[in-house]
Amino acid sequence: MAYPFPRFSSAPQTPQYVKGVESPSSWQSRGFDKPRSHATRWLLLSLIATAVFLVFLAKSLASRPRQTDRIPFSHSDIDDFFDHFEGRQGCGIASTDIYILPVALHPTTQKHSLYCPNRAKLLEAMSGGGRHGFDTPYFPLGCHFRWFTTPEICMILDRFDSVIFLGDNTLRHIYSAFNMLLRENIALGGLKEWEMKESEREVCRCDNQLSRPECLAYSILDSRALRSNDASSGHSSPYLCDRTPHVFIPIDRSPAAEDLHNTFNSFLHREPDSYKPIAVIHSLSLATSLAWPTATSSMDEWVTIADMSHKNVPFLWVGPNAAGHLKPPSQILSQGNNALWHYTIEMAKEAEARQLDTVGMYNFTLQSGSWDGTYYGQEVVLVQAMMVINWLSRLEST
Repeated sequence: MAYPFPRFSSAPQTPQYVKGVESPSSWQSRGFDKPRSHATRWLLLSLIATAVFLVFLAKSLASRPRQTDRIPFSHSDIDDFFDHFEGRQGCGIASTDIYILPVALHPTTQKHSLYCPNRAKLLEAMSGGGRHGFDTPYFPLGCHFRWFTTPEICMILDRFDSVIFLGDNTLRHIYSAFNMLLRENIALGGLKEWEMKESEREVCRCDNQLSRPECLAYSILDSRALRSNDASSGHSSPYLCDRTPHVFIPIDRSPAAEDLHNTFNSFLHREPDSYKPIAVIHSLSLATSLAWPTATSSMDEWVTIADMSHKNVPFLWVGPNAAGHLKPPSQILSQGNNALWHYTIEMAKEAEARQLDTVGMYNFTLQSGSWDGTYYGQEVVLVQAMMVINWLSRLEST
């Protein structure tokens, strides 16, 4: 906002001659310059030197890449981020199948300028992009998000006291993919392998860990469970880093059960003296049949609890997926794309009114394959988990 320039009440007056005091004009009329003290000369020289330094500094900074992320630039030429992941061959997923690195159209374009410059642009880009064909990689709108390596993800998570996923089954699948990335295991990375029989491990590999009810029963819901049990099992697949705890809290109504409030509060108050933020990823949609009042009530419910902790608790509201082409006809009117689109738009407005960040998943899933018209496989949820990590990377660390 520009501030108005102050007006003078009257025109500046020429100083009048006073006996015994000569004006600058009288000095000049006699052929002398106005006398300057040594202090004045040093002040002028200092100002000139400062100005020259600032101009040099501005030119120097302008030539450097600027980035609002809290991690270093990555200049690595990685062809497949999943190349060393467990299950890479068995599940048949390469990162190039789901994510395409941005390419500069001009040889002088700097690589960093292809990525979104700030959090607002990032969320807008991830929400508003599209695909060039069914099940092809997704292209964000206007600028790109990053695909972070696992060590970079660890650097991002280290800036938080904890990360809480709070939602229904749609978000639960994203949390499973979040665990797959941290364990570098897309075969069984979302499951508690130490509780499973060998026959169950074979059945629940890859997409089946998300789609089969008998496999979902073994889903990891709390990172502390893996830390306590994985090392003692014969099928060890630890997190690459586990200094920041994370949890999925399942909700399907508002208000939620008291024990879920207690779990939420236990993570908020885990480190009373910590200055680090506690990030919350929140979503609620199909579990409530897209009930708008329930969603807004849930926002208010959990934001109120977070505010009472007097902690820094940023929220990300995640919109629902689009309906797949296998959606049952009986659900088209109540849970079809028209209803999902209106829900996406209206809940984004409600989230923004509460000063919550929001990311839409409607465009991202619109041309994606779904096994039942509601839920999606690894090729979708792994990208969604990376979108959440991109949001985390842009949050302030204090």
